[in-house]
Order: sequence, then structure tokens, then C-alpha cells
Amino acid sequence: MGNVVVVTHHNIFKPVDITQAMAQAGTRYHKLVLVVGGPGSGKTALLQSLSEQLHIPLLNLGLELSKKLLSLTVHERKLKASEIIADLLDMRETLRLAVDNTEIIFDPSLMLNPLGLLQSISRTRLLIWSWNGKLEDGHITYAYSGHPEHQRIPSAEMTLVTL
Repeated sequence: MGNVVVVTHHNIFKPVDITQAMAQAGTRYHKLVLVVGGPGSGKTALLQSLSEQLHIPLLNLGLELSKKLLSLTVHERKLKASEIIADLLDMRETLRLAVDNTEIIFDPSLMLNPLGLLQSISRTRLLIWSWNGKLEDGHITYAYSGHPEHQRIPSAEMTLVTL
């Protein structure tokens, strides 16, 4: 189902399978598994397979959040985006949730802190979250350097599935 890399505080990589990654992440304060890969790498297929095999609901965040933001002004979107995301997850009423098409959280107009958002919403449920980017030099990245949506975040203490 893909390569799983657990990044420890010493940046030592240890391969495990995705169910082990989920088990490990489930014991942490932030219960988060990031499925990291570029466009077309198989993130969606992996999450769909996981959803079917383990009966974990799969949320298309881009679609659902876009619907909710459509009627709001630009200012209201900035103020309410993280609350709406939390509500979308809470509506699923499950302790495990797979989330795909997550690129919307990087939209500069929403002024979200992607890592802070993920940490906040993964305290009460295990999230298997699609991250369109790559792992390089102990960091996960999103978009290329200089792009308005670019993010480069240390991967220490994260549970990652790399594709």
C-alpha cells in the first residue's frame, strides 16, 4: 500500500506498513498520518483502498470545503475556514478519517497555518491526510520554493507514508 516512513526526533527512518503507522499515530497527542506524494503518485488510490478495506470514511476536503466557502465573502472565508474544516470532520462522527484533495488548506487567501490546523484537528481523531508534496532533507514540502503556497515544514515527530 505504499512506503511508510516514521520520522523520529533523530530523523531516523524506519519502514513499517500503513496499519502500523496508523497504530503508532493513534497513540500520539496529534493522531496524524500524512500520505506524502506528488500529483499522480497514488495518494487517492491508497486512501480509497484504505477506506474500503478498513471501513474508514473518506472525505474529499477540496470539494466539501469549497461548497461551504462559496457563499462567504473573502473576509468571512479567512475568519471561518478552520472552523468549517473542523465541522466537516466532526460531521463524520468517527474516530478515524481519511482526507483527500487537501490542497485548499494552502490557499493564501484563507490565511491558514496548515500544520497548526492539522495538529489541532488530529487531537481527537486519527487522520490519514493526503499531502501533495514530498519529503526532502527532513522536511515535508508543498509547492516549489517561491510559489505563494510554498510550505517547508520539519518532519520530526511526524508519521509519514511516502509515495
